[in-house]
This record gives sequence, C-alpha cells and structure tokens, in this order.
Amino acid sequence: MLAVHLVTEDGRLLERLTFRNERGGRFQYRPARFQVVAEWGDLSHNHAVEWRLSLPASWLALPDRRLSALGARRVAWLVFPQGRPRCFEYPISVTVFDRGRQVARAEQMLRIELRGESPFDPARDRLPWVNRASEFGPVEPEDRHFRATFRLALFPNAFRRGLYRMVVRLSDDAGDSPGGVCTGMARVALARSLGALRAEGEALRDAVIVLHGRQLTDRALLAGVPWFFWPSPARAYRRFARDLLRRGWSDVCFDVNVPKPWRRDVVRALLGQGHTVVPYAFHQRSADEAEVLVWDPNRPEAAGETAISFDLQRDRYRYPPLVENDDRVTIVAVRQRAYFAGRTALLSSFASLVLYSPAARRALVGVAAGLLAGIGLLRLARR
Repeated sequence: MLAVHLVTEDGRLLERLTFRNERGGRFQYRPARFQVVAEWGDLSHNHAVEWRLSLPASWLALPDRRLSALGARRVAWLVFPQGRPRCFEYPISVTVFDRGRQVARAEQMLRIELRGESPFDPARDRLPWVNRASEFGPVEPEDRHFRATFRLALFPNAFRRGLYRMVVRLSDDAGDSPGGVCTGMARVALARSLGALRAEGEALRDAVIVLHGRQLTDRALLAGVPWFFWPSPARAYRRFARDLLRRGWSDVCFDVNVPKPWRRDVVRALLGQGHTVVPYAFHQRSADEAEVLVWDPNRPEAAGETAISFDLQRDRYRYPPLVENDDRVTIVAVRQRAYFAGRTALLSSFASLVLYSPAARRALVGVAAGLLAGIGLLRLARR
C-alpha cells in the first residue's frame, strides 16, 4: 500500500500553506519549503520502479519529479512552492509505475490560506480624533472649505446651503442629527499611510473637511456609479485583495452600508446611512468566505477587532452592528485619485437644486413641460 505524507523540515505534519506578506511587503509561502514523503510496502519487485510526483505546475521539487529506485520503500522530495495560488486546495500525489504500468497511487490535499497586510498601520496612521463633534469639533459649511473643495458648481451659494450642508456637517446638538466626516477622516488617514499627505494640526483638520466634501464631486460620483448600479460586495473585496497581492498596497476605501439602487428609500438612505472605513488587511481560507480588517473613524481604538466578513458565494457581507448579511446594502470601493483630482460638482449641485430648492424644482418642471409641449407641436406640424 502506498502512503503519502506532507511534512515540514522539522518533521511536523503539514496540512496548510500560508501565502502572506508583512505590512506591505512581498508575498511568500510559509513555510517556504516542505517535504513530500512516499512510503510503499510492496517489496516483491526485484527491479527498479518509477516514482512520479504530481505538483502545481510552477512549483519546484528536488530531486526530479520522476525518479527510479530499486527496492526502495521510502522516497522523499523537497518541494518549493512558487507563484500566486490559483485555488485554496491543491492535490499532491505520488504514482508508482512498474515497466510503464501504474501499480500504486496515493494523494494528499494541501490547503492554502491567504493573508495580506497593506502599509496602513492603525496605531501609526490613525487620526488624533474620533468622528464625533466632542473630539473633532463642530463642522458647519464655511466658505474657505467650500472653495478648497470645489472649483466649479451650479449656483454655488444654493449648493452650499443645500446638499453640501447636508453632507459636510458634524454637530453635538442633542436635538439635531449629528452628521459626520467619516469619509474625510478615512481618506486622509489612508493618504497619510501612503505618503500622499503630511498635514498636521489645523491643516489636517481642514484636509478632513475638504476630502469629506469631495464625495460630491463629479469624479467621485462617476467613479462610484459602477459600484452602485452593479452592486457587489465580493467585487469590492477582490479589488482590495488583488491590490495587495499585486503590489502590496491599496488606495481604496470602503463605503459601507450603501443602499442598493432598487430600494424605495434609496435617496433618503444615500443621504443618511453611508459610512467610510479603511481596509488594511485580509484573510481568506476558502473560495466562499473572507475577512477584511478595517480602521473605522467611529471606533479607531478597536482596529484590531473591527472586521468585515464577506460571504463571497452569496455576494453579501456583515459588519456588525452596522450591517447584517441580509441587509439590502452594498460596498463602494473608489480609489483615492477620484477625491484628490476631482474639483467640479455639476451633478451634485444640480441635484441640490432639485432636492432643496422648491423654486428651482418648479422651474425645472416648467422647462421639462415646455420641452415636451414643443416636441409635441413639432410632431403635429410635420403631419
């Protein structure tokens, strides 16, 4: 009977390989090498037989995967796993051939685990405030922040009093909605970790307010369109994990608790329930499930325990206490450049007129009615 064992260099049984990096570094297998030991109890052959080792194509083995031995009961190979894993379980098999005829075969399954870390360090890169007015201070629309956030908007004064004020505010008034600047805090913390921002003190606070407002720019809104209209938390996870696997770092934040577009209350939910966190590490043991550690501006002290659990098979996620698996929400994973390069706000300023200005809303309805009437008259005239 043929038996195959996978063992580490110190003789322990090996059931799982880990493909991981350390804080933005290069991914490597742990352990970096292991042994495949084959034992065969049949000693009836008085001539050489051939042993064949089957491994993933890119992996290396010493000695050669095919070797001949006379009267050997035990054969061992030293294996060096190579390349990014393509699945989460690999078959490792040994087959014995006698004069070209297969006489024995045995197989062991080797599980693969992925662990990735970005350069973001919650202890080092966290901001000096929690996303609360008692720590960050109250935020109300200011002209200097508005001008630093946008270069071009429709009816800027009405926009600043309308949608901008709804989004960029943080209050400690017990009788009012507290608001928040989580998007700005997450974007600034991520930028600091990547060396793209070095502001401190009041300049750092200003950067948070400006980048929080940049979620209303055309570039940020358009970058989020595919994530909103084709919602997929699994795709957001894969973007982050793929970034780390390819280059060791990622420039995406996760906007969580974003309503799916077919909800009846989608407009109200978009304005009131979204939240932004910084993903900085992932862990995946199977094709169906994964976990991402995040830095949350609302809970910065709990970074090591704050995680999003992904159900990749059902394309859902869980982020307690904010999101449960069956909630009709998704994740938007937009890159930093949409917030640092975008300065126009034509789309959101137009939306602000519709949402917050009754006079503008009536005017738009009148214009639409006039256009429809004009088109109708033109069709009648052509008959």
